[in-house]
Amino acid sequence: MLSSRCVRILLAAFAATAAVVVGCGTDDRDPFADNNGGSSSGSSGNFQTQDSGNGVDSAFDPDAACATTKIEAKRAPANILFIVDRSGSMNCNPPPTTTSAACEQNPTTADTGKPTKWQITKDAIKSALGKLQPPDAVGLTLFNVDNDCGVISDPNVPVAPIDMAQQTLVGQRLDNVAPEGLTPIVGAVTLGYNHLHTNAFVGRLFLVLITDGQETCAQSLVDDFLTKTVPNAAAVGIRTFVIGAPGSEPARSFLSRMAFAGQTPTSPTCKHSALPQDVGDCHFDLTDPSVDLSSALGTALDKISRDALTCEYDVPASDGGALDLARVNVIYSPAGGTPTAIPQDPTKDCQGGADGWQYTADQKHIVLCGPSCDKVKTDTTGSVSVALGCLTVVR
Repeated sequence: MLSSRCVRILLAAFAATAAVVVGCGTDDRDPFADNNGGSSSGSSGNFQTQDSGNGVDSAFDPDAACATTKIEAKRAPANILFIVDRSGSMNCNPPPTTTSAACEQNPTTADTGKPTKWQITKDAIKSALGKLQPPDAVGLTLFNVDNDCGVISDPNVPVAPIDMAQQTLVGQRLDNVAPEGLTPIVGAVTLGYNHLHTNAFVGRLFLVLITDGQETCAQSLVDDFLTKTVPNAAAVGIRTFVIGAPGSEPARSFLSRMAFAGQTPTSPTCKHSALPQDVGDCHFDLTDPSVDLSSALGTALDKISRDALTCEYDVPASDGGALDLARVNVIYSPAGGTPTAIPQDPTKDCQGGADGWQYTADQKHIVLCGPSCDKVKTDTTGSVSVALGCLTVVR
């Protein structure tokens, strides 16, 4: 368990631009060396290849004779760390059985015949894990850890590839929880960023916060957390999804600002102002008392799982000699359908309307963008391959 000073030091370190954050011990010694680092992330749309006017066949045949090699594409994994609130208010039944105001006054289970917010949350997480598959990886951090404001530097279940053993481990840890104590969101999330950033995970990084409340342990750190820590986590490749369960109504602004800074807003025009504190809709806001929490949480986690599934693939090695990046084609083979070429789209940013594929900035990976990515992610039985040797099809 970390002391408050250690959490403050960690927060300050992650607030530094692209700072490399190291582990924080259990005493009050400053664990940080003077060490600046960085990260390259995102896709590059500026690699130019010849277009169809220069001889590229826009109806590229995946079996074309010019293709010297056809390799099944290896998808980069999604690494997802769930940061889950186990504070005392999770003992309450969700509305309409217990209103958020009543739960705040008396955080107990009013109707033992109905599920509590905690029971609904743990069942929804278990269900979400069942929809993931290797090479994706998941982990779990619970907060608090001492029935007060304690947080821990390593997850309760470290991030590891999702298989039956990992699913069982996460499920058992969730089953053993008895909600109690306060809500140290800032400390728990900051340490989650630290874990994701300082371990050598391959693939994309995601943190998923689920809470029914607001920060109750480190209010003085909230502003730096939202304006520095979360954006800098995004700068080093960690996206932050945020789910607000009933009870989080007063923290809508806080949670919405976190989702916006964490690059997962529900829409480009969502509200994320500092005031009023109870207004904000960039996160998954599940506080509507007329909505069934179990169904809404399941829907939110299902969307997060789909969004987290990456459309990033390794660029295969060429058989002898340097790889000609102007002679690479991406082939999508739907289940039972005809393989088709996905065109390269260097005209727009991958997050700004591109539909096709692009190289990452280091040209070591291929990223599908827009509708092309959506089509592949929803086809759980289709496949993607890369053909080398033929001029690249460009949109």
